[in-house]
Amino acid sequence: MRAFALSVVALLSIAGFGSSEAAEPRFRPALIGNGPKALVNVIDTKRLMEKGQRDGLLMLTCGVSRLGVVEYYVIHRETPGSKLLKEELGHALRKCRFIPAIYNGERTDVVFTGAVMFVVTDGKPHLRIYANQSNDDIKKGNDFIAPQVLENTRDWIGSGYDLAAQKARVYHQNGWIELSITVDANGNQKDLKVISEDPPGFGFGTVTRNTYAKAKWIPGFRNGRRGVHF
Repeated sequence: MRAFALSVVALLSIAGFGSSEAAEPRFRPALIGNGPKALVNVIDTKRLMEKGQRDGLLMLTCGVSRLGVVEYYVIHRETPGSKLLKEELGHALRKCRFIPAIYNGERTDVVFTGAVMFVVTDGKPHLRIYANQSNDDIKKGNDFIAPQVLENTRDWIGSGYDLAAQKARVYHQNGWIELSITVDANGNQKDLKVISEDPPGFGFGTVTRNTYAKAKWIPGFRNGRRGVHF
């Protein structure tokens, strides 16, 4: 068991092109959906505004099971003044349901990365949830679903015995990693680079590279098309 916690932020890009999918797709990312239990409909925007929440933005990483249930979540990089939004999002994640991901025609567990934006305009609350964490795409409101890693293809067990992380384990040091990952239209990982690690000198970069070395992905979608480079 790991004696330290490691948070990973992935800057995901897609390479290549994919054709439109048939009725039973080979790939489908986990989706927020628009049903009564969809995350966007479970968050009580009116109550948030009445409690004093104003403009806020935060990033979300969560595990979505093949049943569409959120198994765990991490809320991070929130803007100042987003405490109420963060609390409401936490409550909503425990009771919402996602549309499950599909890999090679079968439902699967994935890691969903997204962003939640709350804005009050003319006295009315507005909520937007993105399926990516790209600053440019969020600012432009683009229809982009970032690649989603298959939960069981990351080797966290092996990384727990990685000698590079012994210092972090001894000192009970937590860490933060930022990655740049390129994924092709078939979900294959083509490139992985460690952009930054905090704090340095504890082997977090090496551990993360080894953990993701054989990872498989649901490819990204832009404007409904799979694997379009951006």
